[in-house]
Amino acid sequence: MDLYKKQLERIDEELITLPQGHLGRKKNYYQHIIKGEKTGITRNKELIRQLARKAYLLTSKAQLENNISNPLSEFNFSTARELISLLPYAYKDLPESYFYHPSIEGWLAANYKKNTINQEQAEYNSSNDIEFRSLAERTIAEILAEYGLPYFYDVVIRIGGREVSPDFIIKNPFTGETYIWEHFGAFNQEGYEASMNNKMNRYMNNGLIPNENLISTYKYHIQNTQRIRDLIEQIIL
Repeated sequence: MDLYKKQLERIDEELITLPQGHLGRKKNYYQHIIKGEKTGITRNKELIRQLARKAYLLTSKAQLENNISNPLSEFNFSTARELISLLPYAYKDLPESYFYHPSIEGWLAANYKKNTINQEQAEYNSSNDIEFRSLAERTIAEILAEYGLPYFYDVVIRIGGREVSPDFIIKNPFTGETYIWEHFGAFNQEGYEASMNNKMNRYMNNGLIPNENLISTYKYHIQNTQRIRDLIEQIIL
């Protein structure tokens, strides 16, 4: 319940930044409607995007408020795409990116430093020419792509004043929330388990929470990839 309340707070904070009114549409022409007054905005892509984002947030807020006010009933966990599908006609043909969190564009343009340690081990290519260090990591990346989740693979960030290279840094494009995903699959290597524990402890000592914004997977997850999909749907989406 506290998580829902935090999500509501974030939604309300963003809604304050968005314009009044809502989006209207007549055939292929878009309108900005405020208290019944209509203004044509077909060429104003940014305003259309803001109104689309607002409509998504209001729908998401209504679902959260319903869950909070009816704690004894079955909670509604519609995904972002399911919520968008419920929006009125005016929003139906808009690009999905119009509903994204405003931080996504800048995040995708970020210039992360690539981890170059043992780069020669990266031999598993993906469809978008990323070289992965293991087949398991490539599998995770392919499933992330299936869900339309943007990610950076094996880049260098600073955690607690030290550099660390997560397997994946993932962004939920609709909420703007960031997740770190580590896959541990080399327990037969000397010192691997100690290194794994040190890495996870560093994350947790610096505010990351397992199964909230920190995901870890192991060999058995890859043996049945539905487990990977379950983690994505339960934690990220």
